[in-house]
Amino acid sequence: MIQSARTYLLVSFLLATLAGTVAAWSTTTYFASRVQEPSLHQMIHRDLRLTSQQSAQVAEIEARYSAQRQRRENEMRAANARLAASIETDRQLSAEVQAAIEDFHLAMGELQMETIRYVFEIRETLTPEQQTRFDATVTAYLTEQEL
Repeated sequence: MIQSARTYLLVSFLLATLAGTVAAWSTTTYFASRVQEPSLHQMIHRDLRLTSQQSAQVAEIEARYSAQRQRRENEMRAANARLAASIETDRQLSAEVQAAIEDFHLAMGELQMETIRYVFEIRETLTPEQQTRFDATVTAYLTEQEL
């Protein structure tokens, strides 16, 4: 009886290990094989064949936008923290909860506006041919379509 229980446990352990290994491999293979679309930043630098002057202009625009984006994301995180604290304290849709929601929406709206300004500012540095490719990419990103 003891020998049979040991054999049963050993076989169960080996089968569980095999099942776990197959599951891990399958998951890794599935997610690794999914094609990730390049970011707008990657497309600009990889596909548009920028001149050195354009690259310098784009780098300056990107640095400025990055700082703006970081500031707005910090504002959104702070508003979310205030929202969480207000919900925990008030436990209802209070004036403080509503104010935190409005603060978050304001920061999010400003981030979207700054992003659109960034897109148009980058576009101004491009040639007409580059603009055509850029416009198609921006439109595809906004409508979640493939190029």
